[in-house]
Amino acid sequence: MNSHQPQRRRLFMTITINKISKKWIQKTRDEFREFLIDTEFPDPDRMGERGPTFKYPEWLIMFIAVLSVKFKLKTYVKIHQMAVQYWEMIAKDLDLQPISERQLRDRLKKICHHPRKPATFIFQLFPELER
Repeated sequence: MNSHQPQRRRLFMTITINKISKKWIQKTRDEFREFLIDTEFPDPDRMGERGPTFKYPEWLIMFIAVLSVKFKLKTYVKIHQMAVQYWEMIAKDLDLQPISERQLRDRLKKICHHPRKPATFIFQLFPELER
């Protein structure tokens, strides 16, 4: 019986994630990106002055955080699963492979986004996501 529990969890995760339309994701991504460009949001390319350069742009990590709130995901693992499932839409027009779970977790922490305590910017830009 225990061998079936992980399968049930994955099935539940798939059902939960599929409740959000792909059209909503694409529209929101485009509007979010446009807003950041219009407001000249700084998109750092490295961690600090001398840190390694980022392979994944900051806005992409921020958008994954927005989606995690919309999907009401409560763990970094589930956030990563969602990001991988929707990677084609999330990283549209970017030549990037899906981000690793560890790197995504580290980058989300850097922007002060935690699964049960979302980053403040999300509710400032998307008040309708307020819990």
